[in-house]
Amino acid sequence: MSSYFQLKESEILELKKSTAQLKPAVISIAAMLNKHQEGKLYFGIKDDGTVVGQDVGADTLRTISQAISAHIEPSVYPVIRQVTLQGKSCIEVNFQGNNVPYFA
Repeated sequence: MSSYFQLKESEILELKKSTAQLKPAVISIAAMLNKHQEGKLYFGIKDDGTVVGQDVGADTLRTISQAISAHIEPSVYPVIRQVTLQGKSCIEVNFQGNNVPYFA
């Protein structure tokens, strides 16, 4: 990956500065699933694409997974992993589903 890495929000990509934005993130995931049946979301990146990083503790990934499974119907099973972008820890959430409509 090049040293200049810029992500830009789109209809299937959402950027969140931190997991403090977990509730709006879950709503965004449901919206992307309803429109495109797939998407990707990053924690640790501001809306403008600036990588700020995200503290990733022992329970962080599990907390995100539980929030998604508890608050989206029908159930979605995302792939959640820690990634390093521009030398900073971020969280990548990949999801897909064909059981439209989804509710958050």
